Amino acid sequence: MKETVCRAVRPLAVLIVLLLASCATYRARPLHPEASASALVARSLRDPRLLRFIAIEEHRAGPPRWNLQTLTLVATYERPDMPLATARLGEAKAGEITAAQWPNPTLSLRPTYNTTTAVPSPWKVGPIVSFLIRAFGVRPALIARARAQAGAAREAIAVTAWQLRARVSAALIRLWSAQRAGRLSGDVARAADRYQAAVAQRFKVGMVSAATLTAAALAEERARLAEAASRRRLRRARTALAVALGLPVAALRGVRVDLQGIAHPRRAGKLGPLIHSALISRPDVRAALERYRASQADLRLAIARQYPSLNIGPGYRYDQGDNKFMLGVSLPLPILNQNQGPIAQARAARRLAAAQFRATQARVLAQIEQARTDWKASEAELATARRVRACAAQMLARRRAEFAAGQIGRLRLFGAEEALAQTEEGSLVASVHERVALGELESALYHPFLIAAGKP
Repeated sequence: MKETVCRAVRPLAVLIVLLLASCATYRARPLHPEASASALVARSLRDPRLLRFIAIEEHRAGPPRWNLQTLTLVATYERPDMPLATARLGEAKAGEITAAQWPNPTLSLRPTYNTTTAVPSPWKVGPIVSFLIRAFGVRPALIARARAQAGAAREAIAVTAWQLRARVSAALIRLWSAQRAGRLSGDVARAADRYQAAVAQRFKVGMVSAATLTAAALAEERARLAEAASRRRLRRARTALAVALGLPVAALRGVRVDLQGIAHPRRAGKLGPLIHSALISRPDVRAALERYRASQADLRLAIARQYPSLNIGPGYRYDQGDNKFMLGVSLPLPILNQNQGPIAQARAARRLAAAQFRATQARVLAQIEQARTDWKASEAELATARRVRACAAQMLARRRAEFAAGQIGRLRLFGAEEALAQTEEGSLVASVHERVALGELESALYHPFLIAAGKP
């Protein structure tokens, strides 16, 4: 009898061993905060892996130019935002594998020993293998939902890339503004020095009062204070750029940042086609559409599950000397409910996803309109500032000619120079406003503008 039982169980044992041999194994990957912290502070633009990544993405060899495009790639490589989005996509793709796989059969083995019957055998033993046959439409709905979720995660990567670009462009605009402001404040400080020296010379010979000399000295001190504040803004701007890139500030020492795309950006041109394209194909709009498709698949799944899935289990039993073959069939009876609760929830979730999609499009349009309005207003402001600067430059040219002809004194010439410096500062403020607005328009339309004119 024991030999008979062994013969019945042995094939099952072999099958179980083979199945276990093909299983995945767990490998621990502990995190080490000390090593991670050391790697963070050691990040550099000279990292060979980073340079290789940039060369592959830009399809060019040699040292990169550190402009908006390459620095966006640095942020993509160094900041944790992109690895998080990529990890979410990997998780969603694993969900596709889970949805597509067939359910495993269930093996049941319940040996029984009868102590009151020894002849012909006290044993009852045999395997039963149950197969789950899902209701029609369940598996396609699961696959469709998983694909839509993966599509939404894939679009989230593009959204993350543009968010990183927006952060880097804002930091570059701030750096460009700080550099220009530093040069202007230096010019103003030098002009204030010359003016104060001229007033002091006239005070010695009694041509001006002590109040005039004091006012000139105060103007010089204010100019020096403004120059020191400009140096502080420049340091803060470089720090902000390092933060946007995910690098320590030391990584930017000695690095020449190419700001041509900020200084001479592309013209926006006609925005109608870009607006239409953004409302249809912006990644966050496509992600909202994928989430709606996932809700559609959820409703399909809930409706498919109102029909019962079937469990069928063929089996064999050695029953006290007799060989018996069995076929078990089981299914839930949809008597008390027909899955109406989950169906109602899925319908409501689909309506919510549709509303969220329309809200996303409305939010995109509002963002575009606000950015376009701000950009047009900033262009008008910049045009006005340039006209004022041109008038001040013409006035300075006339004052220089009059000074050369001996018609005016040095103080009036210095006053014209100071007026031009002030209009230069106003023009810079307007230029910064125009670049910021153009960057917001770029982020709203997902179309690059902060690229040097004539560059691809």
